[in-house]
Amino acid sequence: MTIKMYKSLIISWLLLLVSSAAIMAQELYTFTSLPFNTREYDDYAAIPYKNGLVFCSNRPQSALISRYDSAGKPLSDFYFAKKSQDGKWQRNPDVFSKELNSKYHEGPMTFNKDGTQIYFTLGDPLNEGIYTSTFNGNIWGPIKPFQYNETTSKSAQPCLSPDGNMLFFSSNRQGGNGKFDIYVCSKKGNQWSRPKNLGSRINSTSDEKFPFYQNNKLYFASNRPGGPGGFDIYFSRELNGKWSAPILLPSPINSLKDDFAYWSDNIDRHGYLSSDRSNRQRTTDIYEFSFNFPLLDSAKIQETNSYTYLLSETRSINIDTTTFKYEWEFGDGTKHLGKELEIEHAYSKPGDYTVKLNVIDSLTHEIQENKSAFLIEARDVEQPFISCPDTSFVGKEISFDALKTNLSNFSIANYYWDFGDDHIATGKEVKHVFMESGVYKVILGITSTPDTNNQTRTEARFRHLVIKNASSP
Repeated sequence: MTIKMYKSLIISWLLLLVSSAAIMAQELYTFTSLPFNTREYDDYAAIPYKNGLVFCSNRPQSALISRYDSAGKPLSDFYFAKKSQDGKWQRNPDVFSKELNSKYHEGPMTFNKDGTQIYFTLGDPLNEGIYTSTFNGNIWGPIKPFQYNETTSKSAQPCLSPDGNMLFFSSNRQGGNGKFDIYVCSKKGNQWSRPKNLGSRINSTSDEKFPFYQNNKLYFASNRPGGPGGFDIYFSRELNGKWSAPILLPSPINSLKDDFAYWSDNIDRHGYLSSDRSNRQRTTDIYEFSFNFPLLDSAKIQETNSYTYLLSETRSINIDTTTFKYEWEFGDGTKHLGKELEIEHAYSKPGDYTVKLNVIDSLTHEIQENKSAFLIEARDVEQPFISCPDTSFVGKEISFDALKTNLSNFSIANYYWDFGDDHIATGKEVKHVFMESGVYKVILGITSTPDTNNQTRTEARFRHLVIKNASSP
């Protein structure tokens, strides 16, 4: 006797606000203040450079030298903190470049990919502009103004895209949406295009500052209403030339104070930001964070659980088929009487089913029981399993659960959800609201508890969910 299981059609077809409570977000992040922060001065806007970090600070360069601007505020300069091979930070950073230091504030900076060109904010608070310099192998060369600086407005906090073809910055020039808006220039040959305002999807009537661009995502700080603190960090994704609605990053990235100058690596797992959250003197510190949400890039498409079997009797049964019939007992309380020695049957749920094949004489009604018998072990596919509707609507709360997950020899530690719209969650049962129509790739990742070697496993599956506008047919 042979048994063949029918495989039904596979369900077809993706980081960082978290759409769940702050407690969950805290568990997803490792968050620490860097040891070279000062108590009395501002340390901010750190970005990786070679084997360390370049950052801004208005700390004195020495015990004998303190410099102030026209308003009596200590001048900001560039400093460099080295990180050793064992992961320890230099506690007393060095001045990054004497050539770049001036009688003005040197503010947030950005480097090209190989670190040979720098764009940075320079000037008094009343007249900030963007300047650039090139490293010639030994020193930084002459400082040159960016061609789109204006005497009637400020331009600050530049950020180069990883490929060097876009330059984002913040400016309060005329024609914006509010106070400071974010603009972008595109590289055309060796020249920059005129600044383009990113529009009302990014910019509000409040301030938008400190842009950071990575993997088609723009991070920025804004003091618009709706955030927990003064300046809060948001991000938006660029798709087909359009920006998605900005998403507020969760705690502990954002706090009740000012949070800004976000930087992360190209997979959004590790980065730095600036905040005045823990300093009673309201000076700014630099924080390092790691995102502990597992990578789910290797997720496989979710298979449909099927309990339909093709049952067949291949052995020769020596009977007169003109008067005898076959009775199939499927083990779930159902039977079938007929001439078939091959038959399909669908069970309603997983389980162990004993299938019997009886032979019945249609004239005498004599039953030859158990002419053949075998056991079917109907099982769910071993996989994380996403239960949710196939289709829903914009603005409607949707329930997701992993209750039908089937993983043997797997001690489950956590459930991780990626809804494909830059929102994530944790838990066996979660809810989510999609704010735009489209087809979303929903991923469920499940991690195991550590084994005896302190190793963990991750299993992930995805399925597609169609979100329609409420007016769609």
